[in-house]
Amino acid sequence: MKLPLVDIIPRLRRMISKPEALTTALFVAVLSGVIEGLALAALLPGVSSLASGGVVWGLKASGWLWVFAILAVTSCGVSYLREQRTYAVALDFLRSIHRLVGDQVAKQPLGWFARPLAGRLSRMVSSELMSAGEIFAHMIGPLVARFVAAIVIAIAAWLWSPLLGLVLTLAAPVFVLITLASTHLMRRGSAIHEPKEVALAGRIVEYAQCQAALRSCGQSKRFEPLTNALEETRAAKTRAQWIETVGLLLSGAMSQGVVVLLITVTGSLATSGTLEPIPALAFIGLALRFTSTLSTLTESAMALESRRPLLDAIDEVLTASPLSEPDVAGKLAEPGSLELDGVTFAYAARGEGQDSKAAVLKDVSLSVPAGSMVALVGPSGSGKTTIARLLSRFYDAQSGAVKVGGLPVTEQTSEQLMAQLSMVFQDVYLFDDTLEANVAVGREGASPEEIREAAKLAGVTEIAARLPGGWQARVGEGGRALSGGERQRVAIARALLKRAPIVLLDEATSALDVENEANVTRAIERLRQQATILIIAHRLHTIASADQIVALTDDGRVEAQGTHDELLAAGGTYARFWERLNQAQGWQITEGGG
Repeated sequence: MKLPLVDIIPRLRRMISKPEALTTALFVAVLSGVIEGLALAALLPGVSSLASGGVVWGLKASGWLWVFAILAVTSCGVSYLREQRTYAVALDFLRSIHRLVGDQVAKQPLGWFARPLAGRLSRMVSSELMSAGEIFAHMIGPLVARFVAAIVIAIAAWLWSPLLGLVLTLAAPVFVLITLASTHLMRRGSAIHEPKEVALAGRIVEYAQCQAALRSCGQSKRFEPLTNALEETRAAKTRAQWIETVGLLLSGAMSQGVVVLLITVTGSLATSGTLEPIPALAFIGLALRFTSTLSTLTESAMALESRRPLLDAIDEVLTASPLSEPDVAGKLAEPGSLELDGVTFAYAARGEGQDSKAAVLKDVSLSVPAGSMVALVGPSGSGKTTIARLLSRFYDAQSGAVKVGGLPVTEQTSEQLMAQLSMVFQDVYLFDDTLEANVAVGREGASPEEIREAAKLAGVTEIAARLPGGWQARVGEGGRALSGGERQRVAIARALLKRAPIVLLDEATSALDVENEANVTRAIERLRQQATILIIAHRLHTIASADQIVALTDDGRVEAQGTHDELLAAGGTYARFWERLNQAQGWQITEGGG
């Protein structure tokens, strides 16, 4: 179990643009706690002086009244300064967190985004942002101040009476144990319900996105995965609520028990003559305030603990380690070329990275000379898309070398690597902007003429002609106003506009109708004239003219390499695929009796 401030303050420093401002705010909070503690500690000598009419610790009753007045004014001023400083840090957090998260996200390899972070990122920088800001504005300052005040009160009690100091000191560990136990229960409760809430959020988004499929199946009124997620979340929240309630009851009951014990001990000392009645009453008041401070500390710690999942999510992003890269761009030995040399790779989700049984690619070697077109074929799961991801440095291979332009991708800056590549994947994402703007993404600063020329070559001009508003028509979020084939044309227009020396095409012609496939195929031929192409396709007739075809096995190995004719002559996987394709082309639907 951890004390809340032990690991939270370093996290909070990472979430603001000026960590020194948090240091200043904490210093003012410490000063506020010292003054608050001194004011409470002054009750013992002040009340004793007032009751006896004599001098206590060098001051008469009138002198202690002046002390109280000075401490009250000073406490008011320092408390105001504390609030001002903590609010300034909170405002800095609100201003900075989007940029800090954005900067960190921009440094991550593309494979990092395959993790289920979209929902969490959205929550942490939108609906939950104010909740995180409350930690700076309302929790850290008072928590530190009360902690310091409790220490000052205990020290003062020791100076007044070692016996009373011992009584208060023995009470402190009890509250520490209460705090640890309560926060542990809060953390346990959060660990139960938080994953279920994240899963529920995902199911709600899924339910909204798949309405077409659900309605076509008559399932729109009841979506079993969503119903199950709701029930699991309800059950998890109920369990978590009971656990957290136990923490609250423990905190309240134990705190009150300590208060009763302190009053009992003090009363016993007074009746036995060890303490004078008036100082005893003053000490009871001080003990009540001391335990109240400790109780507030426990409550604040539990409130802070309830924000831990949010802090964990933000800190996970801020501490994510990007793939290492050099400070300066390297020299390309063979511009436009691609190469894998003995590459083995496994996704982390499938097991340990070095476990050969879980490897997606096993000792894969292939070469794509500059200006050529090389195709990857193989069954699903053979690692075709993984090869494209490694070349784009979504991930780093566990062993072997991945080279682009004759230089290992690990020796290139991200800007240098991305400048060499255009990527066209099966699932194309278009921004909720105009058709023209979505093509223009391909190259910043491209002229309108260049944009229209690339669009024409990719068949996007025909799309503009049919859309109301033409080139200025908005395509909707994700490009929902366009068909899948039309989105593919826009993606290829981007690649044409970018004029990168290497183009990676992953299933660019799958699931397209004849017209869209013809447009995409023509665009690929145009790309072939200006760039090296690595193409992944299941439709073998689209890659029959490739300079080289690499056939992969279902366990991630290279089975054969060669031209279309060479692979047909050699037999094997590619020849079987080609034979089945030709057989399927002869199929037709006929009438027949049962």
